[in-house]
Amino acid sequence: MSLIIAAVYVGAARRLTWLWRHWVAAGLACGVVVFFVMNYVVMPLSAWARWPRFTPASFGWNMLAMLVFGVIIAFFAQRRLAAASPYAEAP
Repeated sequence: MSLIIAAVYVGAARRLTWLWRHWVAAGLACGVVVFFVMNYVVMPLSAWARWPRFTPASFGWNMLAMLVFGVIIAFFAQRRLAAASPYAEAP
């Protein structure tokens, strides 16, 4: 699943340059989207068919994990796409 999520993000970032130019904000937004899609779309439609139940602590930890995951994807996408772009700004 994580490879598919990363591939979707990179595909979107190739078309929308602000996703790799503002990679931290885009990565955080990606993490939030992944959290809600995985917990409220994928899990209920899976073979387990369970609706997520969170305590405030478990919600926070799960959200933090997805935020970090989104930033990691955005970081590596930014490095790859900025290096390949003729419009990349020199540091």
